[in-house]
Amino acid sequence: MADTAVTAAPKLIRVAVLREVDHFTIGVNGRHSIMDYNSGKKVSVGIRLRPSLVALEHGKIKIGDNLYEDQRVLIEPRKDATLRINNSHFRGDILIINNSGASLTVVNFVELEQYIWGVLYHEVSDKWPLEAIKAQAVATRTYALYAIAKYASRDYDVTNDVYSQVYGGKTSERYRTNLAVRRTKGEVLTYRGKIFPAFFHANSGGMTEDANELWDISLPPLKGCVESPFSVNSPHYRWTRNFRLKDIQDKLNERGHKIGVIQEIAVLERNKSGRVKRLQITARDGKTDIIDGKTFRDILGPNVLKSNLYEVNMMGWYVDFVGRGWGHGVGMCQWGAYNMARARYNYKQILLYYYPGAELERQDGID
Repeated sequence: MADTAVTAAPKLIRVAVLREVDHFTIGVNGRHSIMDYNSGKKVSVGIRLRPSLVALEHGKIKIGDNLYEDQRVLIEPRKDATLRINNSHFRGDILIINNSGASLTVVNFVELEQYIWGVLYHEVSDKWPLEAIKAQAVATRTYALYAIAKYASRDYDVTNDVYSQVYGGKTSERYRTNLAVRRTKGEVLTYRGKIFPAFFHANSGGMTEDANELWDISLPPLKGCVESPFSVNSPHYRWTRNFRLKDIQDKLNERGHKIGVIQEIAVLERNKSGRVKRLQITARDGKTDIIDGKTFRDILGPNVLKSNLYEVNMMGWYVDFVGRGWGHGVGMCQWGAYNMARARYNYKQILLYYYPGAELERQDGID
Protein backbone atom coordinates (compact mmCIF):
# COMPACT_ATOMS: atom_id res chain seq x y z
CA MET A 1 0.00 0.00 0.00
CA ALA A 2 1.27 3.45 -0.84
CA ASP A 3 1.08 6.57 1.29
CA THR A 4 -1.38 9.26 0.30
CA ALA A 5 -0.43 12.93 0.28
CA VAL A 6 -2.52 15.25 2.43
CA THR A 7 -4.71 17.42 0.21
CA ALA A 8 -8.05 19.15 0.62
CA ALA A 9 -10.26 16.46 2.16
CA PRO A 10 -13.15 15.10 0.11
CA LYS A 11 -16.54 15.89 1.64
CA LEU A 12 -18.11 12.55 0.78
CA ILE A 13 -17.21 8.94 1.42
CA ARG A 14 -18.78 6.00 -0.43
CA VAL A 15 -19.79 3.14 1.87
CA ALA A 16 -20.89 -0.24 0.53
CA VAL A 17 -23.72 -1.08 2.93
CA LEU A 18 -24.90 -4.13 0.96
CA ARG A 19 -22.87 -6.17 -1.50
CA GLU A 20 -24.03 -8.74 -4.04
CA VAL A 21 -27.50 -9.21 -2.57
CA ASP A 22 -30.64 -10.51 -4.29
CA HIS A 23 -33.00 -8.01 -2.70
CA PHE A 24 -33.54 -5.47 0.08
CA THR A 25 -36.15 -2.95 1.15
CA ILE A 26 -35.87 0.81 0.87
CA GLY A 27 -38.07 3.72 1.89
CA VAL A 28 -37.85 7.51 2.05
CA ASN A 29 -40.04 9.45 4.45
CA GLY A 30 -39.94 12.79 2.66
CA ARG A 31 -39.19 14.43 -0.67
CA HIS A 32 -36.65 12.71 -2.87
CA SER A 33 -35.43 12.25 -6.43
CA ILE A 34 -34.65 9.07 -8.33
CA MET A 35 -32.18 9.49 -11.16
CA ASP A 36 -29.92 7.73 -13.62
CA TYR A 37 -26.55 8.01 -11.88
CA ASN A 38 -24.45 7.92 -15.04
CA SER A 39 -26.33 10.66 -16.92
CA GLY A 40 -27.64 12.61 -13.93
CA LYS A 41 -31.10 12.60 -15.51
CA LYS A 42 -34.01 12.64 -13.05
CA VAL A 43 -36.38 9.74 -13.55
CA SER A 44 -38.89 10.73 -10.91
CA VAL A 45 -39.52 13.09 -8.00
CA GLY A 46 -41.70 12.13 -5.06
CA ILE A 47 -42.91 13.32 -1.67
CA ARG A 48 -42.54 9.85 -0.13
CA LEU A 49 -41.27 6.42 -1.09
CA ARG A 50 -43.16 3.81 0.87
CA PRO A 51 -41.05 0.83 2.03
CA SER A 52 -40.46 -1.02 -1.24
CA LEU A 53 -38.77 -4.21 -2.27
CA VAL A 54 -35.74 -3.69 -4.48
CA ALA A 55 -34.78 -6.69 -6.62
CA LEU A 56 -33.75 -7.67 -10.13
CA GLU A 57 -36.38 -8.54 -12.71
CA HIS A 58 -35.36 -9.58 -16.22
CA GLY A 59 -31.87 -8.31 -15.38
CA LYS A 60 -33.10 -4.81 -14.49
CA ILE A 61 -33.46 -2.94 -11.20
CA LYS A 62 -37.02 -3.00 -9.87
CA ILE A 63 -38.05 -0.72 -7.00
CA GLY A 64 -41.56 -1.53 -5.84
CA ASP A 65 -43.66 -1.69 -9.02
CA ASN A 66 -41.27 0.37 -11.13
CA LEU A 67 -38.66 -1.13 -13.44
CA TYR A 68 -35.55 0.91 -14.30
CA GLU A 69 -33.52 0.58 -17.48
CA ASP A 70 -30.49 2.23 -15.89
CA GLN A 71 -27.71 0.07 -14.49
CA ARG A 72 -27.07 2.56 -11.67
CA VAL A 73 -29.96 4.26 -9.92
CA LEU A 74 -29.37 7.06 -7.41
CA ILE A 75 -31.92 7.92 -4.73
CA GLU A 76 -31.36 11.44 -3.43
CA PRO A 77 -33.44 12.46 -0.39
CA ARG A 78 -33.90 16.11 0.56
CA LYS A 79 -32.11 17.11 3.75
CA ASP A 80 -35.24 16.83 5.88
CA ALA A 81 -36.12 13.36 4.54
CA THR A 82 -35.35 10.08 6.31
CA LEU A 83 -34.00 7.18 4.23
CA ARG A 84 -34.26 3.60 5.40
CA ILE A 85 -32.64 0.40 4.10
CA ASN A 86 -33.97 -2.79 5.65
CA ASN A 87 -33.98 -1.95 9.37
CA SER A 88 -31.44 0.90 9.41
CA HIS A 89 -31.67 4.63 8.74
CA PHE A 90 -29.03 6.45 6.71
CA ARG A 91 -28.00 9.99 5.93
CA GLY A 92 -26.94 11.04 2.43
CA ASP A 93 -27.74 9.44 -0.91
CA ILE A 94 -28.08 5.81 -1.96
CA LEU A 95 -26.67 4.35 -5.17
CA ILE A 96 -28.10 1.02 -6.34
CA ILE A 97 -25.74 -0.83 -8.69
CA ASN A 98 -26.89 -3.61 -10.99
CA ASN A 99 -24.05 -6.15 -11.08
CA SER A 100 -24.64 -7.36 -14.65
CA GLY A 101 -28.07 -8.70 -13.78
CA ALA A 102 -26.65 -11.13 -11.21
CA SER A 103 -26.93 -9.19 -7.95
CA LEU A 104 -27.19 -5.74 -6.37
CA THR A 105 -24.69 -3.57 -4.52
CA VAL A 106 -25.87 -0.62 -2.43
CA VAL A 107 -23.54 2.33 -1.76
CA ASN A 108 -24.24 5.14 0.70
CA PHE A 109 -22.78 8.53 -0.29
CA VAL A 110 -22.44 10.37 3.01
CA GLU A 111 -20.50 13.31 4.40
CA LEU A 112 -17.27 12.20 6.01
CA GLU A 113 -18.02 13.50 9.51
CA GLN A 114 -21.49 11.94 9.41
CA TYR A 115 -19.90 8.66 8.37
CA ILE A 116 -17.75 8.76 11.52
CA TRP A 117 -20.91 9.38 13.57
CA GLY A 118 -22.22 6.06 12.21
CA VAL A 119 -18.98 4.18 12.94
CA LEU A 120 -17.94 5.06 16.49
CA TYR A 121 -20.76 3.32 18.35
CA HIS A 122 -19.70 0.02 16.75
CA GLU A 123 -16.02 0.49 17.58
CA VAL A 124 -16.19 1.80 21.17
CA SER A 125 -18.90 2.22 23.77
CA ASP A 126 -20.53 5.64 24.01
CA LYS A 127 -20.16 5.17 27.79
CA TRP A 128 -16.35 5.18 27.55
CA PRO A 129 -14.25 8.19 28.66
CA LEU A 130 -14.59 10.96 26.09
CA GLU A 131 -10.84 11.17 25.46
CA ALA A 132 -10.81 7.52 24.35
CA ILE A 133 -13.76 8.13 22.03
CA LYS A 134 -12.02 11.21 20.60
CA ALA A 135 -8.90 9.14 19.90
CA GLN A 136 -11.08 6.62 18.07
CA ALA A 137 -12.72 9.43 16.07
CA VAL A 138 -9.34 10.68 14.80
CA ALA A 139 -8.15 7.16 13.92
CA THR A 140 -11.44 6.47 12.12
CA ARG A 141 -11.25 9.74 10.15
CA THR A 142 -7.63 9.08 9.20
CA TYR A 143 -8.36 5.56 7.96
CA ALA A 144 -11.39 6.80 6.01
CA LEU A 145 -9.40 9.51 4.20
CA TYR A 146 -6.72 6.97 3.35
CA ALA A 147 -9.35 4.65 1.87
CA ILE A 148 -10.99 7.46 -0.14
CA ALA A 149 -7.71 8.14 -1.93
CA LYS A 150 -6.64 4.51 -2.28
CA TYR A 151 -9.90 3.17 -3.71
CA ALA A 152 -10.93 6.11 -5.91
CA SER A 153 -11.23 3.84 -8.97
CA ARG A 154 -13.57 1.41 -7.19
CA ASP A 155 -17.34 1.73 -6.80
CA TYR A 156 -16.94 2.33 -3.05
CA ASP A 157 -14.24 3.49 -0.66
CA VAL A 158 -15.07 1.32 2.36
CA THR A 159 -17.39 -1.50 3.35
CA ASN A 160 -19.59 -1.42 6.44
CA ASP A 161 -17.99 -4.41 8.16
CA VAL A 162 -14.84 -5.40 10.05
CA TYR A 163 -12.84 -5.47 6.82
CA SER A 164 -13.03 -1.66 6.76
CA GLN A 165 -14.85 -0.03 9.69
CA VAL A 166 -18.20 -1.20 11.02
CA TYR A 167 -20.83 1.38 10.01
CA GLY A 168 -24.50 1.47 10.90
CA GLY A 169 -25.62 4.82 9.51
CA LYS A 170 -27.88 7.19 11.41
CA THR A 171 -29.31 4.29 13.44
CA SER A 172 -25.92 3.90 15.17
CA GLU A 173 -25.45 7.53 16.20
CA ARG A 174 -25.23 8.43 19.88
CA TYR A 175 -24.84 11.79 21.62
CA ARG A 176 -21.38 11.21 23.15
CA THR A 177 -19.85 9.58 20.07
CA ASN A 178 -21.15 12.43 17.89
CA LEU A 179 -19.73 14.90 20.43
CA ALA A 180 -16.29 13.28 20.13
CA VAL A 181 -16.43 13.68 16.35
CA ARG A 182 -17.38 17.36 16.62
CA ARG A 183 -14.62 18.08 19.15
CA THR A 184 -11.96 16.57 16.86
CA LYS A 185 -13.41 17.93 13.60
CA GLY A 186 -10.91 17.78 10.76
CA GLU A 187 -8.12 16.26 12.84
CA VAL A 188 -6.10 13.47 11.24
CA LEU A 189 -2.89 11.56 11.79
CA THR A 190 -0.02 12.00 9.33
CA TYR A 191 3.54 10.80 8.94
CA ARG A 192 5.87 13.23 7.14
CA GLY A 193 2.81 15.10 5.91
CA LYS A 194 1.03 12.06 4.50
CA ILE A 195 -2.10 10.23 5.59
CA PHE A 196 -1.53 6.59 6.54
CA PRO A 197 -3.95 3.75 7.37
CA ALA A 198 -4.51 4.27 11.09
CA PHE A 199 -5.37 0.68 11.97
CA PHE A 200 -6.75 -0.21 15.39
CA HIS A 201 -7.81 -3.32 17.26
CA ALA A 202 -9.65 -4.34 20.44
CA ASN A 203 -6.81 -5.52 22.69
CA SER A 204 -3.08 -5.78 21.97
CA GLY A 205 -2.39 -8.43 24.59
CA GLY A 206 0.36 -6.17 25.93
CA MET A 207 2.33 -5.57 22.71
CA THR A 208 1.34 -4.09 19.35
CA GLU A 209 2.15 -5.70 15.99
CA ASP A 210 4.19 -4.54 12.96
CA ALA A 211 1.85 -3.87 10.01
CA ASN A 212 4.48 -5.29 7.69
CA GLU A 213 3.88 -8.72 9.21
CA LEU A 214 0.35 -8.65 7.78
CA TRP A 215 0.33 -6.25 4.84
CA ASP A 216 2.83 -4.56 2.54
CA ILE A 217 3.15 -1.53 4.80
CA SER A 218 6.36 -0.34 6.41
CA LEU A 219 5.88 2.91 8.30
CA PRO A 220 7.30 3.95 11.71
CA PRO A 221 3.84 4.71 13.22
CA LEU A 222 2.77 1.15 12.35
CA LYS A 223 6.00 -0.72 13.13
CA GLY A 224 4.53 -2.14 16.31
CA CYS A 225 6.33 -3.54 19.35
CA VAL A 226 4.79 -0.73 21.40
CA GLU A 227 4.40 -2.06 24.91
CA SER A 228 0.82 -1.64 26.06
CA PRO A 229 0.55 -2.18 29.81
CA PHE A 230 -2.76 -0.30 29.64
CA SER A 231 -4.38 -3.31 27.97
CA VAL A 232 -3.47 -5.73 30.76
CA ASN A 233 -6.44 -7.38 32.52
CA SER A 234 -8.93 -5.65 30.21
CA PRO A 235 -11.59 -7.70 28.42
CA HIS A 236 -10.04 -10.15 25.92
CA TYR A 237 -6.57 -9.72 27.42
CA ARG A 238 -6.47 -13.46 28.23
CA TRP A 239 -8.42 -16.21 26.51
CA THR A 240 -8.40 -19.97 25.90
CA ARG A 241 -9.94 -21.82 22.97
CA ASN A 242 -10.31 -25.61 22.84
CA PHE A 243 -10.61 -27.47 19.51
CA ARG A 244 -11.05 -31.05 18.40
CA LEU A 245 -8.11 -31.82 16.12
CA LYS A 246 -10.59 -33.38 13.67
CA ASP A 247 -12.37 -30.02 13.34
CA ILE A 248 -9.09 -28.25 12.58
CA GLN A 249 -8.22 -30.97 10.05
CA ASP A 250 -11.57 -30.48 8.31
CA LYS A 251 -11.14 -26.69 8.14
CA LEU A 252 -7.61 -27.03 6.76
CA ASN A 253 -8.77 -29.57 4.15
CA GLU A 254 -11.59 -27.28 3.04
CA ARG A 255 -9.03 -24.54 2.36
CA GLY A 256 -6.71 -26.74 0.32
CA HIS A 257 -4.29 -27.91 3.03
CA LYS A 258 -4.40 -31.68 2.48
CA ILE A 259 -3.40 -32.93 5.91
CA GLY A 260 -4.40 -36.25 7.46
CA VAL A 261 -5.30 -37.02 11.07
CA ILE A 262 -3.42 -34.42 13.11
CA GLN A 263 -0.94 -35.55 15.72
CA GLU A 264 0.72 -32.25 16.61
CA ILE A 265 0.53 -28.52 16.07
CA ALA A 266 3.80 -26.75 16.90
CA VAL A 267 4.95 -23.14 16.69
CA LEU A 268 7.96 -22.93 14.36
CA GLU A 269 8.59 -19.19 14.49
CA ARG A 270 7.41 -16.04 16.25
CA ASN A 271 7.92 -12.46 15.14
CA LYS A 272 9.31 -9.58 17.19
CA SER A 273 6.01 -8.91 18.94
CA GLY A 274 5.81 -12.55 20.07
CA ARG A 275 2.99 -13.46 17.70
CA VAL A 276 2.94 -16.75 15.81
CA LYS A 277 4.60 -16.38 12.41
CA ARG A 278 4.69 -20.03 11.28
CA LEU A 279 3.17 -23.29 12.48
CA GLN A 280 3.97 -26.89 11.63
CA ILE A 281 1.07 -29.34 11.43
CA THR A 282 2.17 -32.97 11.73
CA ALA A 283 -0.19 -35.80 10.78
CA ARG A 284 -0.19 -39.27 12.33
CA ASP A 285 1.19 -40.66 9.03
CA GLY A 286 4.26 -38.47 9.47
CA LYS A 287 3.45 -35.94 6.78
CA THR A 288 3.78 -32.25 7.70
CA ASP A 289 2.34 -28.96 6.51
CA ILE A 290 3.81 -25.57 7.33
CA ILE A 291 1.33 -22.70 7.48
CA ASP A 292 1.75 -19.05 8.39
CA GLY A 293 0.03 -17.77 11.51
CA LYS A 294 -2.18 -15.24 9.72
CA THR A 295 -3.60 -17.88 7.35
CA PHE A 296 -4.16 -20.35 10.18
CA ARG A 297 -6.10 -17.75 12.19
CA ASP A 298 -8.20 -16.83 9.15
CA ILE A 299 -9.07 -20.49 8.59
CA LEU A 300 -10.10 -21.12 12.20
CA GLY A 301 -11.92 -17.77 12.37
CA PRO A 302 -10.55 -14.43 13.66
CA ASN A 303 -13.29 -14.18 16.28
CA VAL A 304 -12.53 -17.71 17.51
CA LEU A 305 -8.73 -17.64 17.50
CA LYS A 306 -8.77 -14.07 18.76
CA SER A 307 -5.15 -13.18 17.99
CA ASN A 308 -1.83 -14.70 16.95
CA LEU A 309 -0.38 -14.14 20.40
CA TYR A 310 -0.86 -17.63 21.87
CA GLU A 311 0.68 -20.87 23.13
CA VAL A 312 -0.31 -24.33 21.86
CA ASN A 313 -1.12 -27.10 24.37
CA MET A 314 -1.67 -30.53 22.81
CA MET A 315 -4.07 -32.84 24.66
CA GLY A 316 -4.50 -36.09 22.76
CA TRP A 317 -7.31 -35.63 20.26
CA TYR A 318 -7.79 -32.04 21.36
CA VAL A 319 -5.72 -28.85 21.52
CA ASP A 320 -5.87 -25.70 23.64
CA PHE A 321 -4.77 -22.32 22.32
CA VAL A 322 -3.99 -20.09 25.31
CA GLY A 323 -3.65 -16.52 24.16
CA ARG A 324 -3.75 -12.80 24.78
CA GLY A 325 -5.44 -9.94 22.97
CA TRP A 326 -8.09 -9.66 20.26
CA GLY A 327 -7.43 -8.47 16.74
CA HIS A 328 -4.46 -8.03 14.42
CA GLY A 329 -2.62 -5.92 17.00
CA VAL A 330 -1.60 -3.11 14.61
CA GLY A 331 -1.94 0.53 15.66
CA MET A 332 -4.15 1.69 18.50
CA CYS A 333 -5.31 -0.73 21.17
CA GLN A 334 -8.89 0.30 21.98
CA TRP A 335 -8.91 -1.11 25.50
CA GLY A 336 -5.50 0.45 26.03
CA ALA A 337 -6.97 3.79 24.96
CA TYR A 338 -9.83 3.27 27.41
CA ASN A 339 -7.46 2.70 30.33
CA MET A 340 -5.16 5.54 29.28
CA ALA A 341 -8.17 7.89 29.27
CA ARG A 342 -9.15 6.67 32.73
CA ALA A 343 -5.59 7.44 33.83
CA ARG A 344 -6.07 11.07 32.65
CA TYR A 345 -4.22 10.87 29.34
CA ASN A 346 -5.86 13.01 26.64
CA TYR A 347 -6.71 11.82 23.14
CA LYS A 348 -3.58 13.38 21.59
CA GLN A 349 -1.33 11.56 24.04
CA ILE A 350 -3.17 8.29 23.39
CA LEU A 351 -2.79 8.61 19.62
CA LEU A 352 0.87 9.56 19.65
CA TYR A 353 1.60 6.70 22.06
CA TYR A 354 0.11 4.06 19.78
CA TYR A 355 1.27 5.66 16.50
CA PRO A 356 4.87 6.68 17.38
CA GLY A 357 6.35 9.25 15.01
CA ALA A 358 2.94 10.39 13.75
CA GLU A 359 1.69 13.97 13.91
CA LEU A 360 -1.79 15.29 14.60
CA GLU A 361 -2.92 17.79 11.95
CA ARG A 362 -6.12 19.64 11.15
CA GLN A 363 -7.33 19.53 7.56
CA ASP A 364 -9.36 22.31 5.98
CA GLY A 365 -12.37 21.49 3.87
CA ILE A 366 -13.95 18.81 6.07
CA ASP A 367 -17.53 19.91 6.65
